[in-house]
Amino acid sequence: MNHRISGLALAAFLALATAGCGSSSQDPFPAGVKPDTTTPPVSESDLRLRLLTGADLGQDYTEVPTSPARTGGGMSGCPALEKLDGPSGDGALDFSARVKASFTYSTAVGGDVSKLGEELYSDTPAKLAQSTKALFDAYASCPSFNLNSGTTPVKIEIKKETAPKGLGDEQYAQTMTVVTGSSTTVLRQTAVRAGNIMVMLSGEPSLVAKDLPAAVQKAKAGK
Repeated sequence: MNHRISGLALAAFLALATAGCGSSSQDPFPAGVKPDTTTPPVSESDLRLRLLTGADLGQDYTEVPTSPARTGGGMSGCPALEKLDGPSGDGALDFSARVKASFTYSTAVGGDVSKLGEELYSDTPAKLAQSTKALFDAYASCPSFNLNSGTTPVKIEIKKETAPKGLGDEQYAQTMTVVTGSSTTVLRQTAVRAGNIMVMLSGEPSLVAKDLPAAVQKAKAGK
């Protein structure tokens, strides 16, 4: 089964929060990456076993139901992302398998609650590398854009960040500021590809930084 995704985790960001523009490079693959088109993707059932669980993360985390993917809604201010999103609004990046999990984090009863989302994708390494680079190039070319989420207009500002090194074959990171009316939420998104699997963490920046190594290690190990 193929899964069509809108900007990989754009929908996840909105769930957690609630030229003109063009690719920055003509090379479709990240620098130094030798495209591997032969390693097959893992199955969705196998991929699901590689997701983090509450037991992996600790007692301060609670797994919660994941939000459905965004459908419809208008995007404006970034032609590169609009092109990836496709005319139907359900995404034009197509990977063989996708699974996700969502968590809340709180260290005290009645205290502040933070959110963390994980998405795993699998396809051939070449497909993952090319599509992920295209997505983050599009984000980098348009540092802000607008999105209609239901009847509420949402302004999204993107800042490229330095991704942690040494976890996988390539990695990307960015901060997303989501402004909805008088509410502003700052979230971090980090993507790491390891062979035929990509790990995407989205959420409160300190949680993403803390839990990324465990997420990548489990995705690689498959158990």
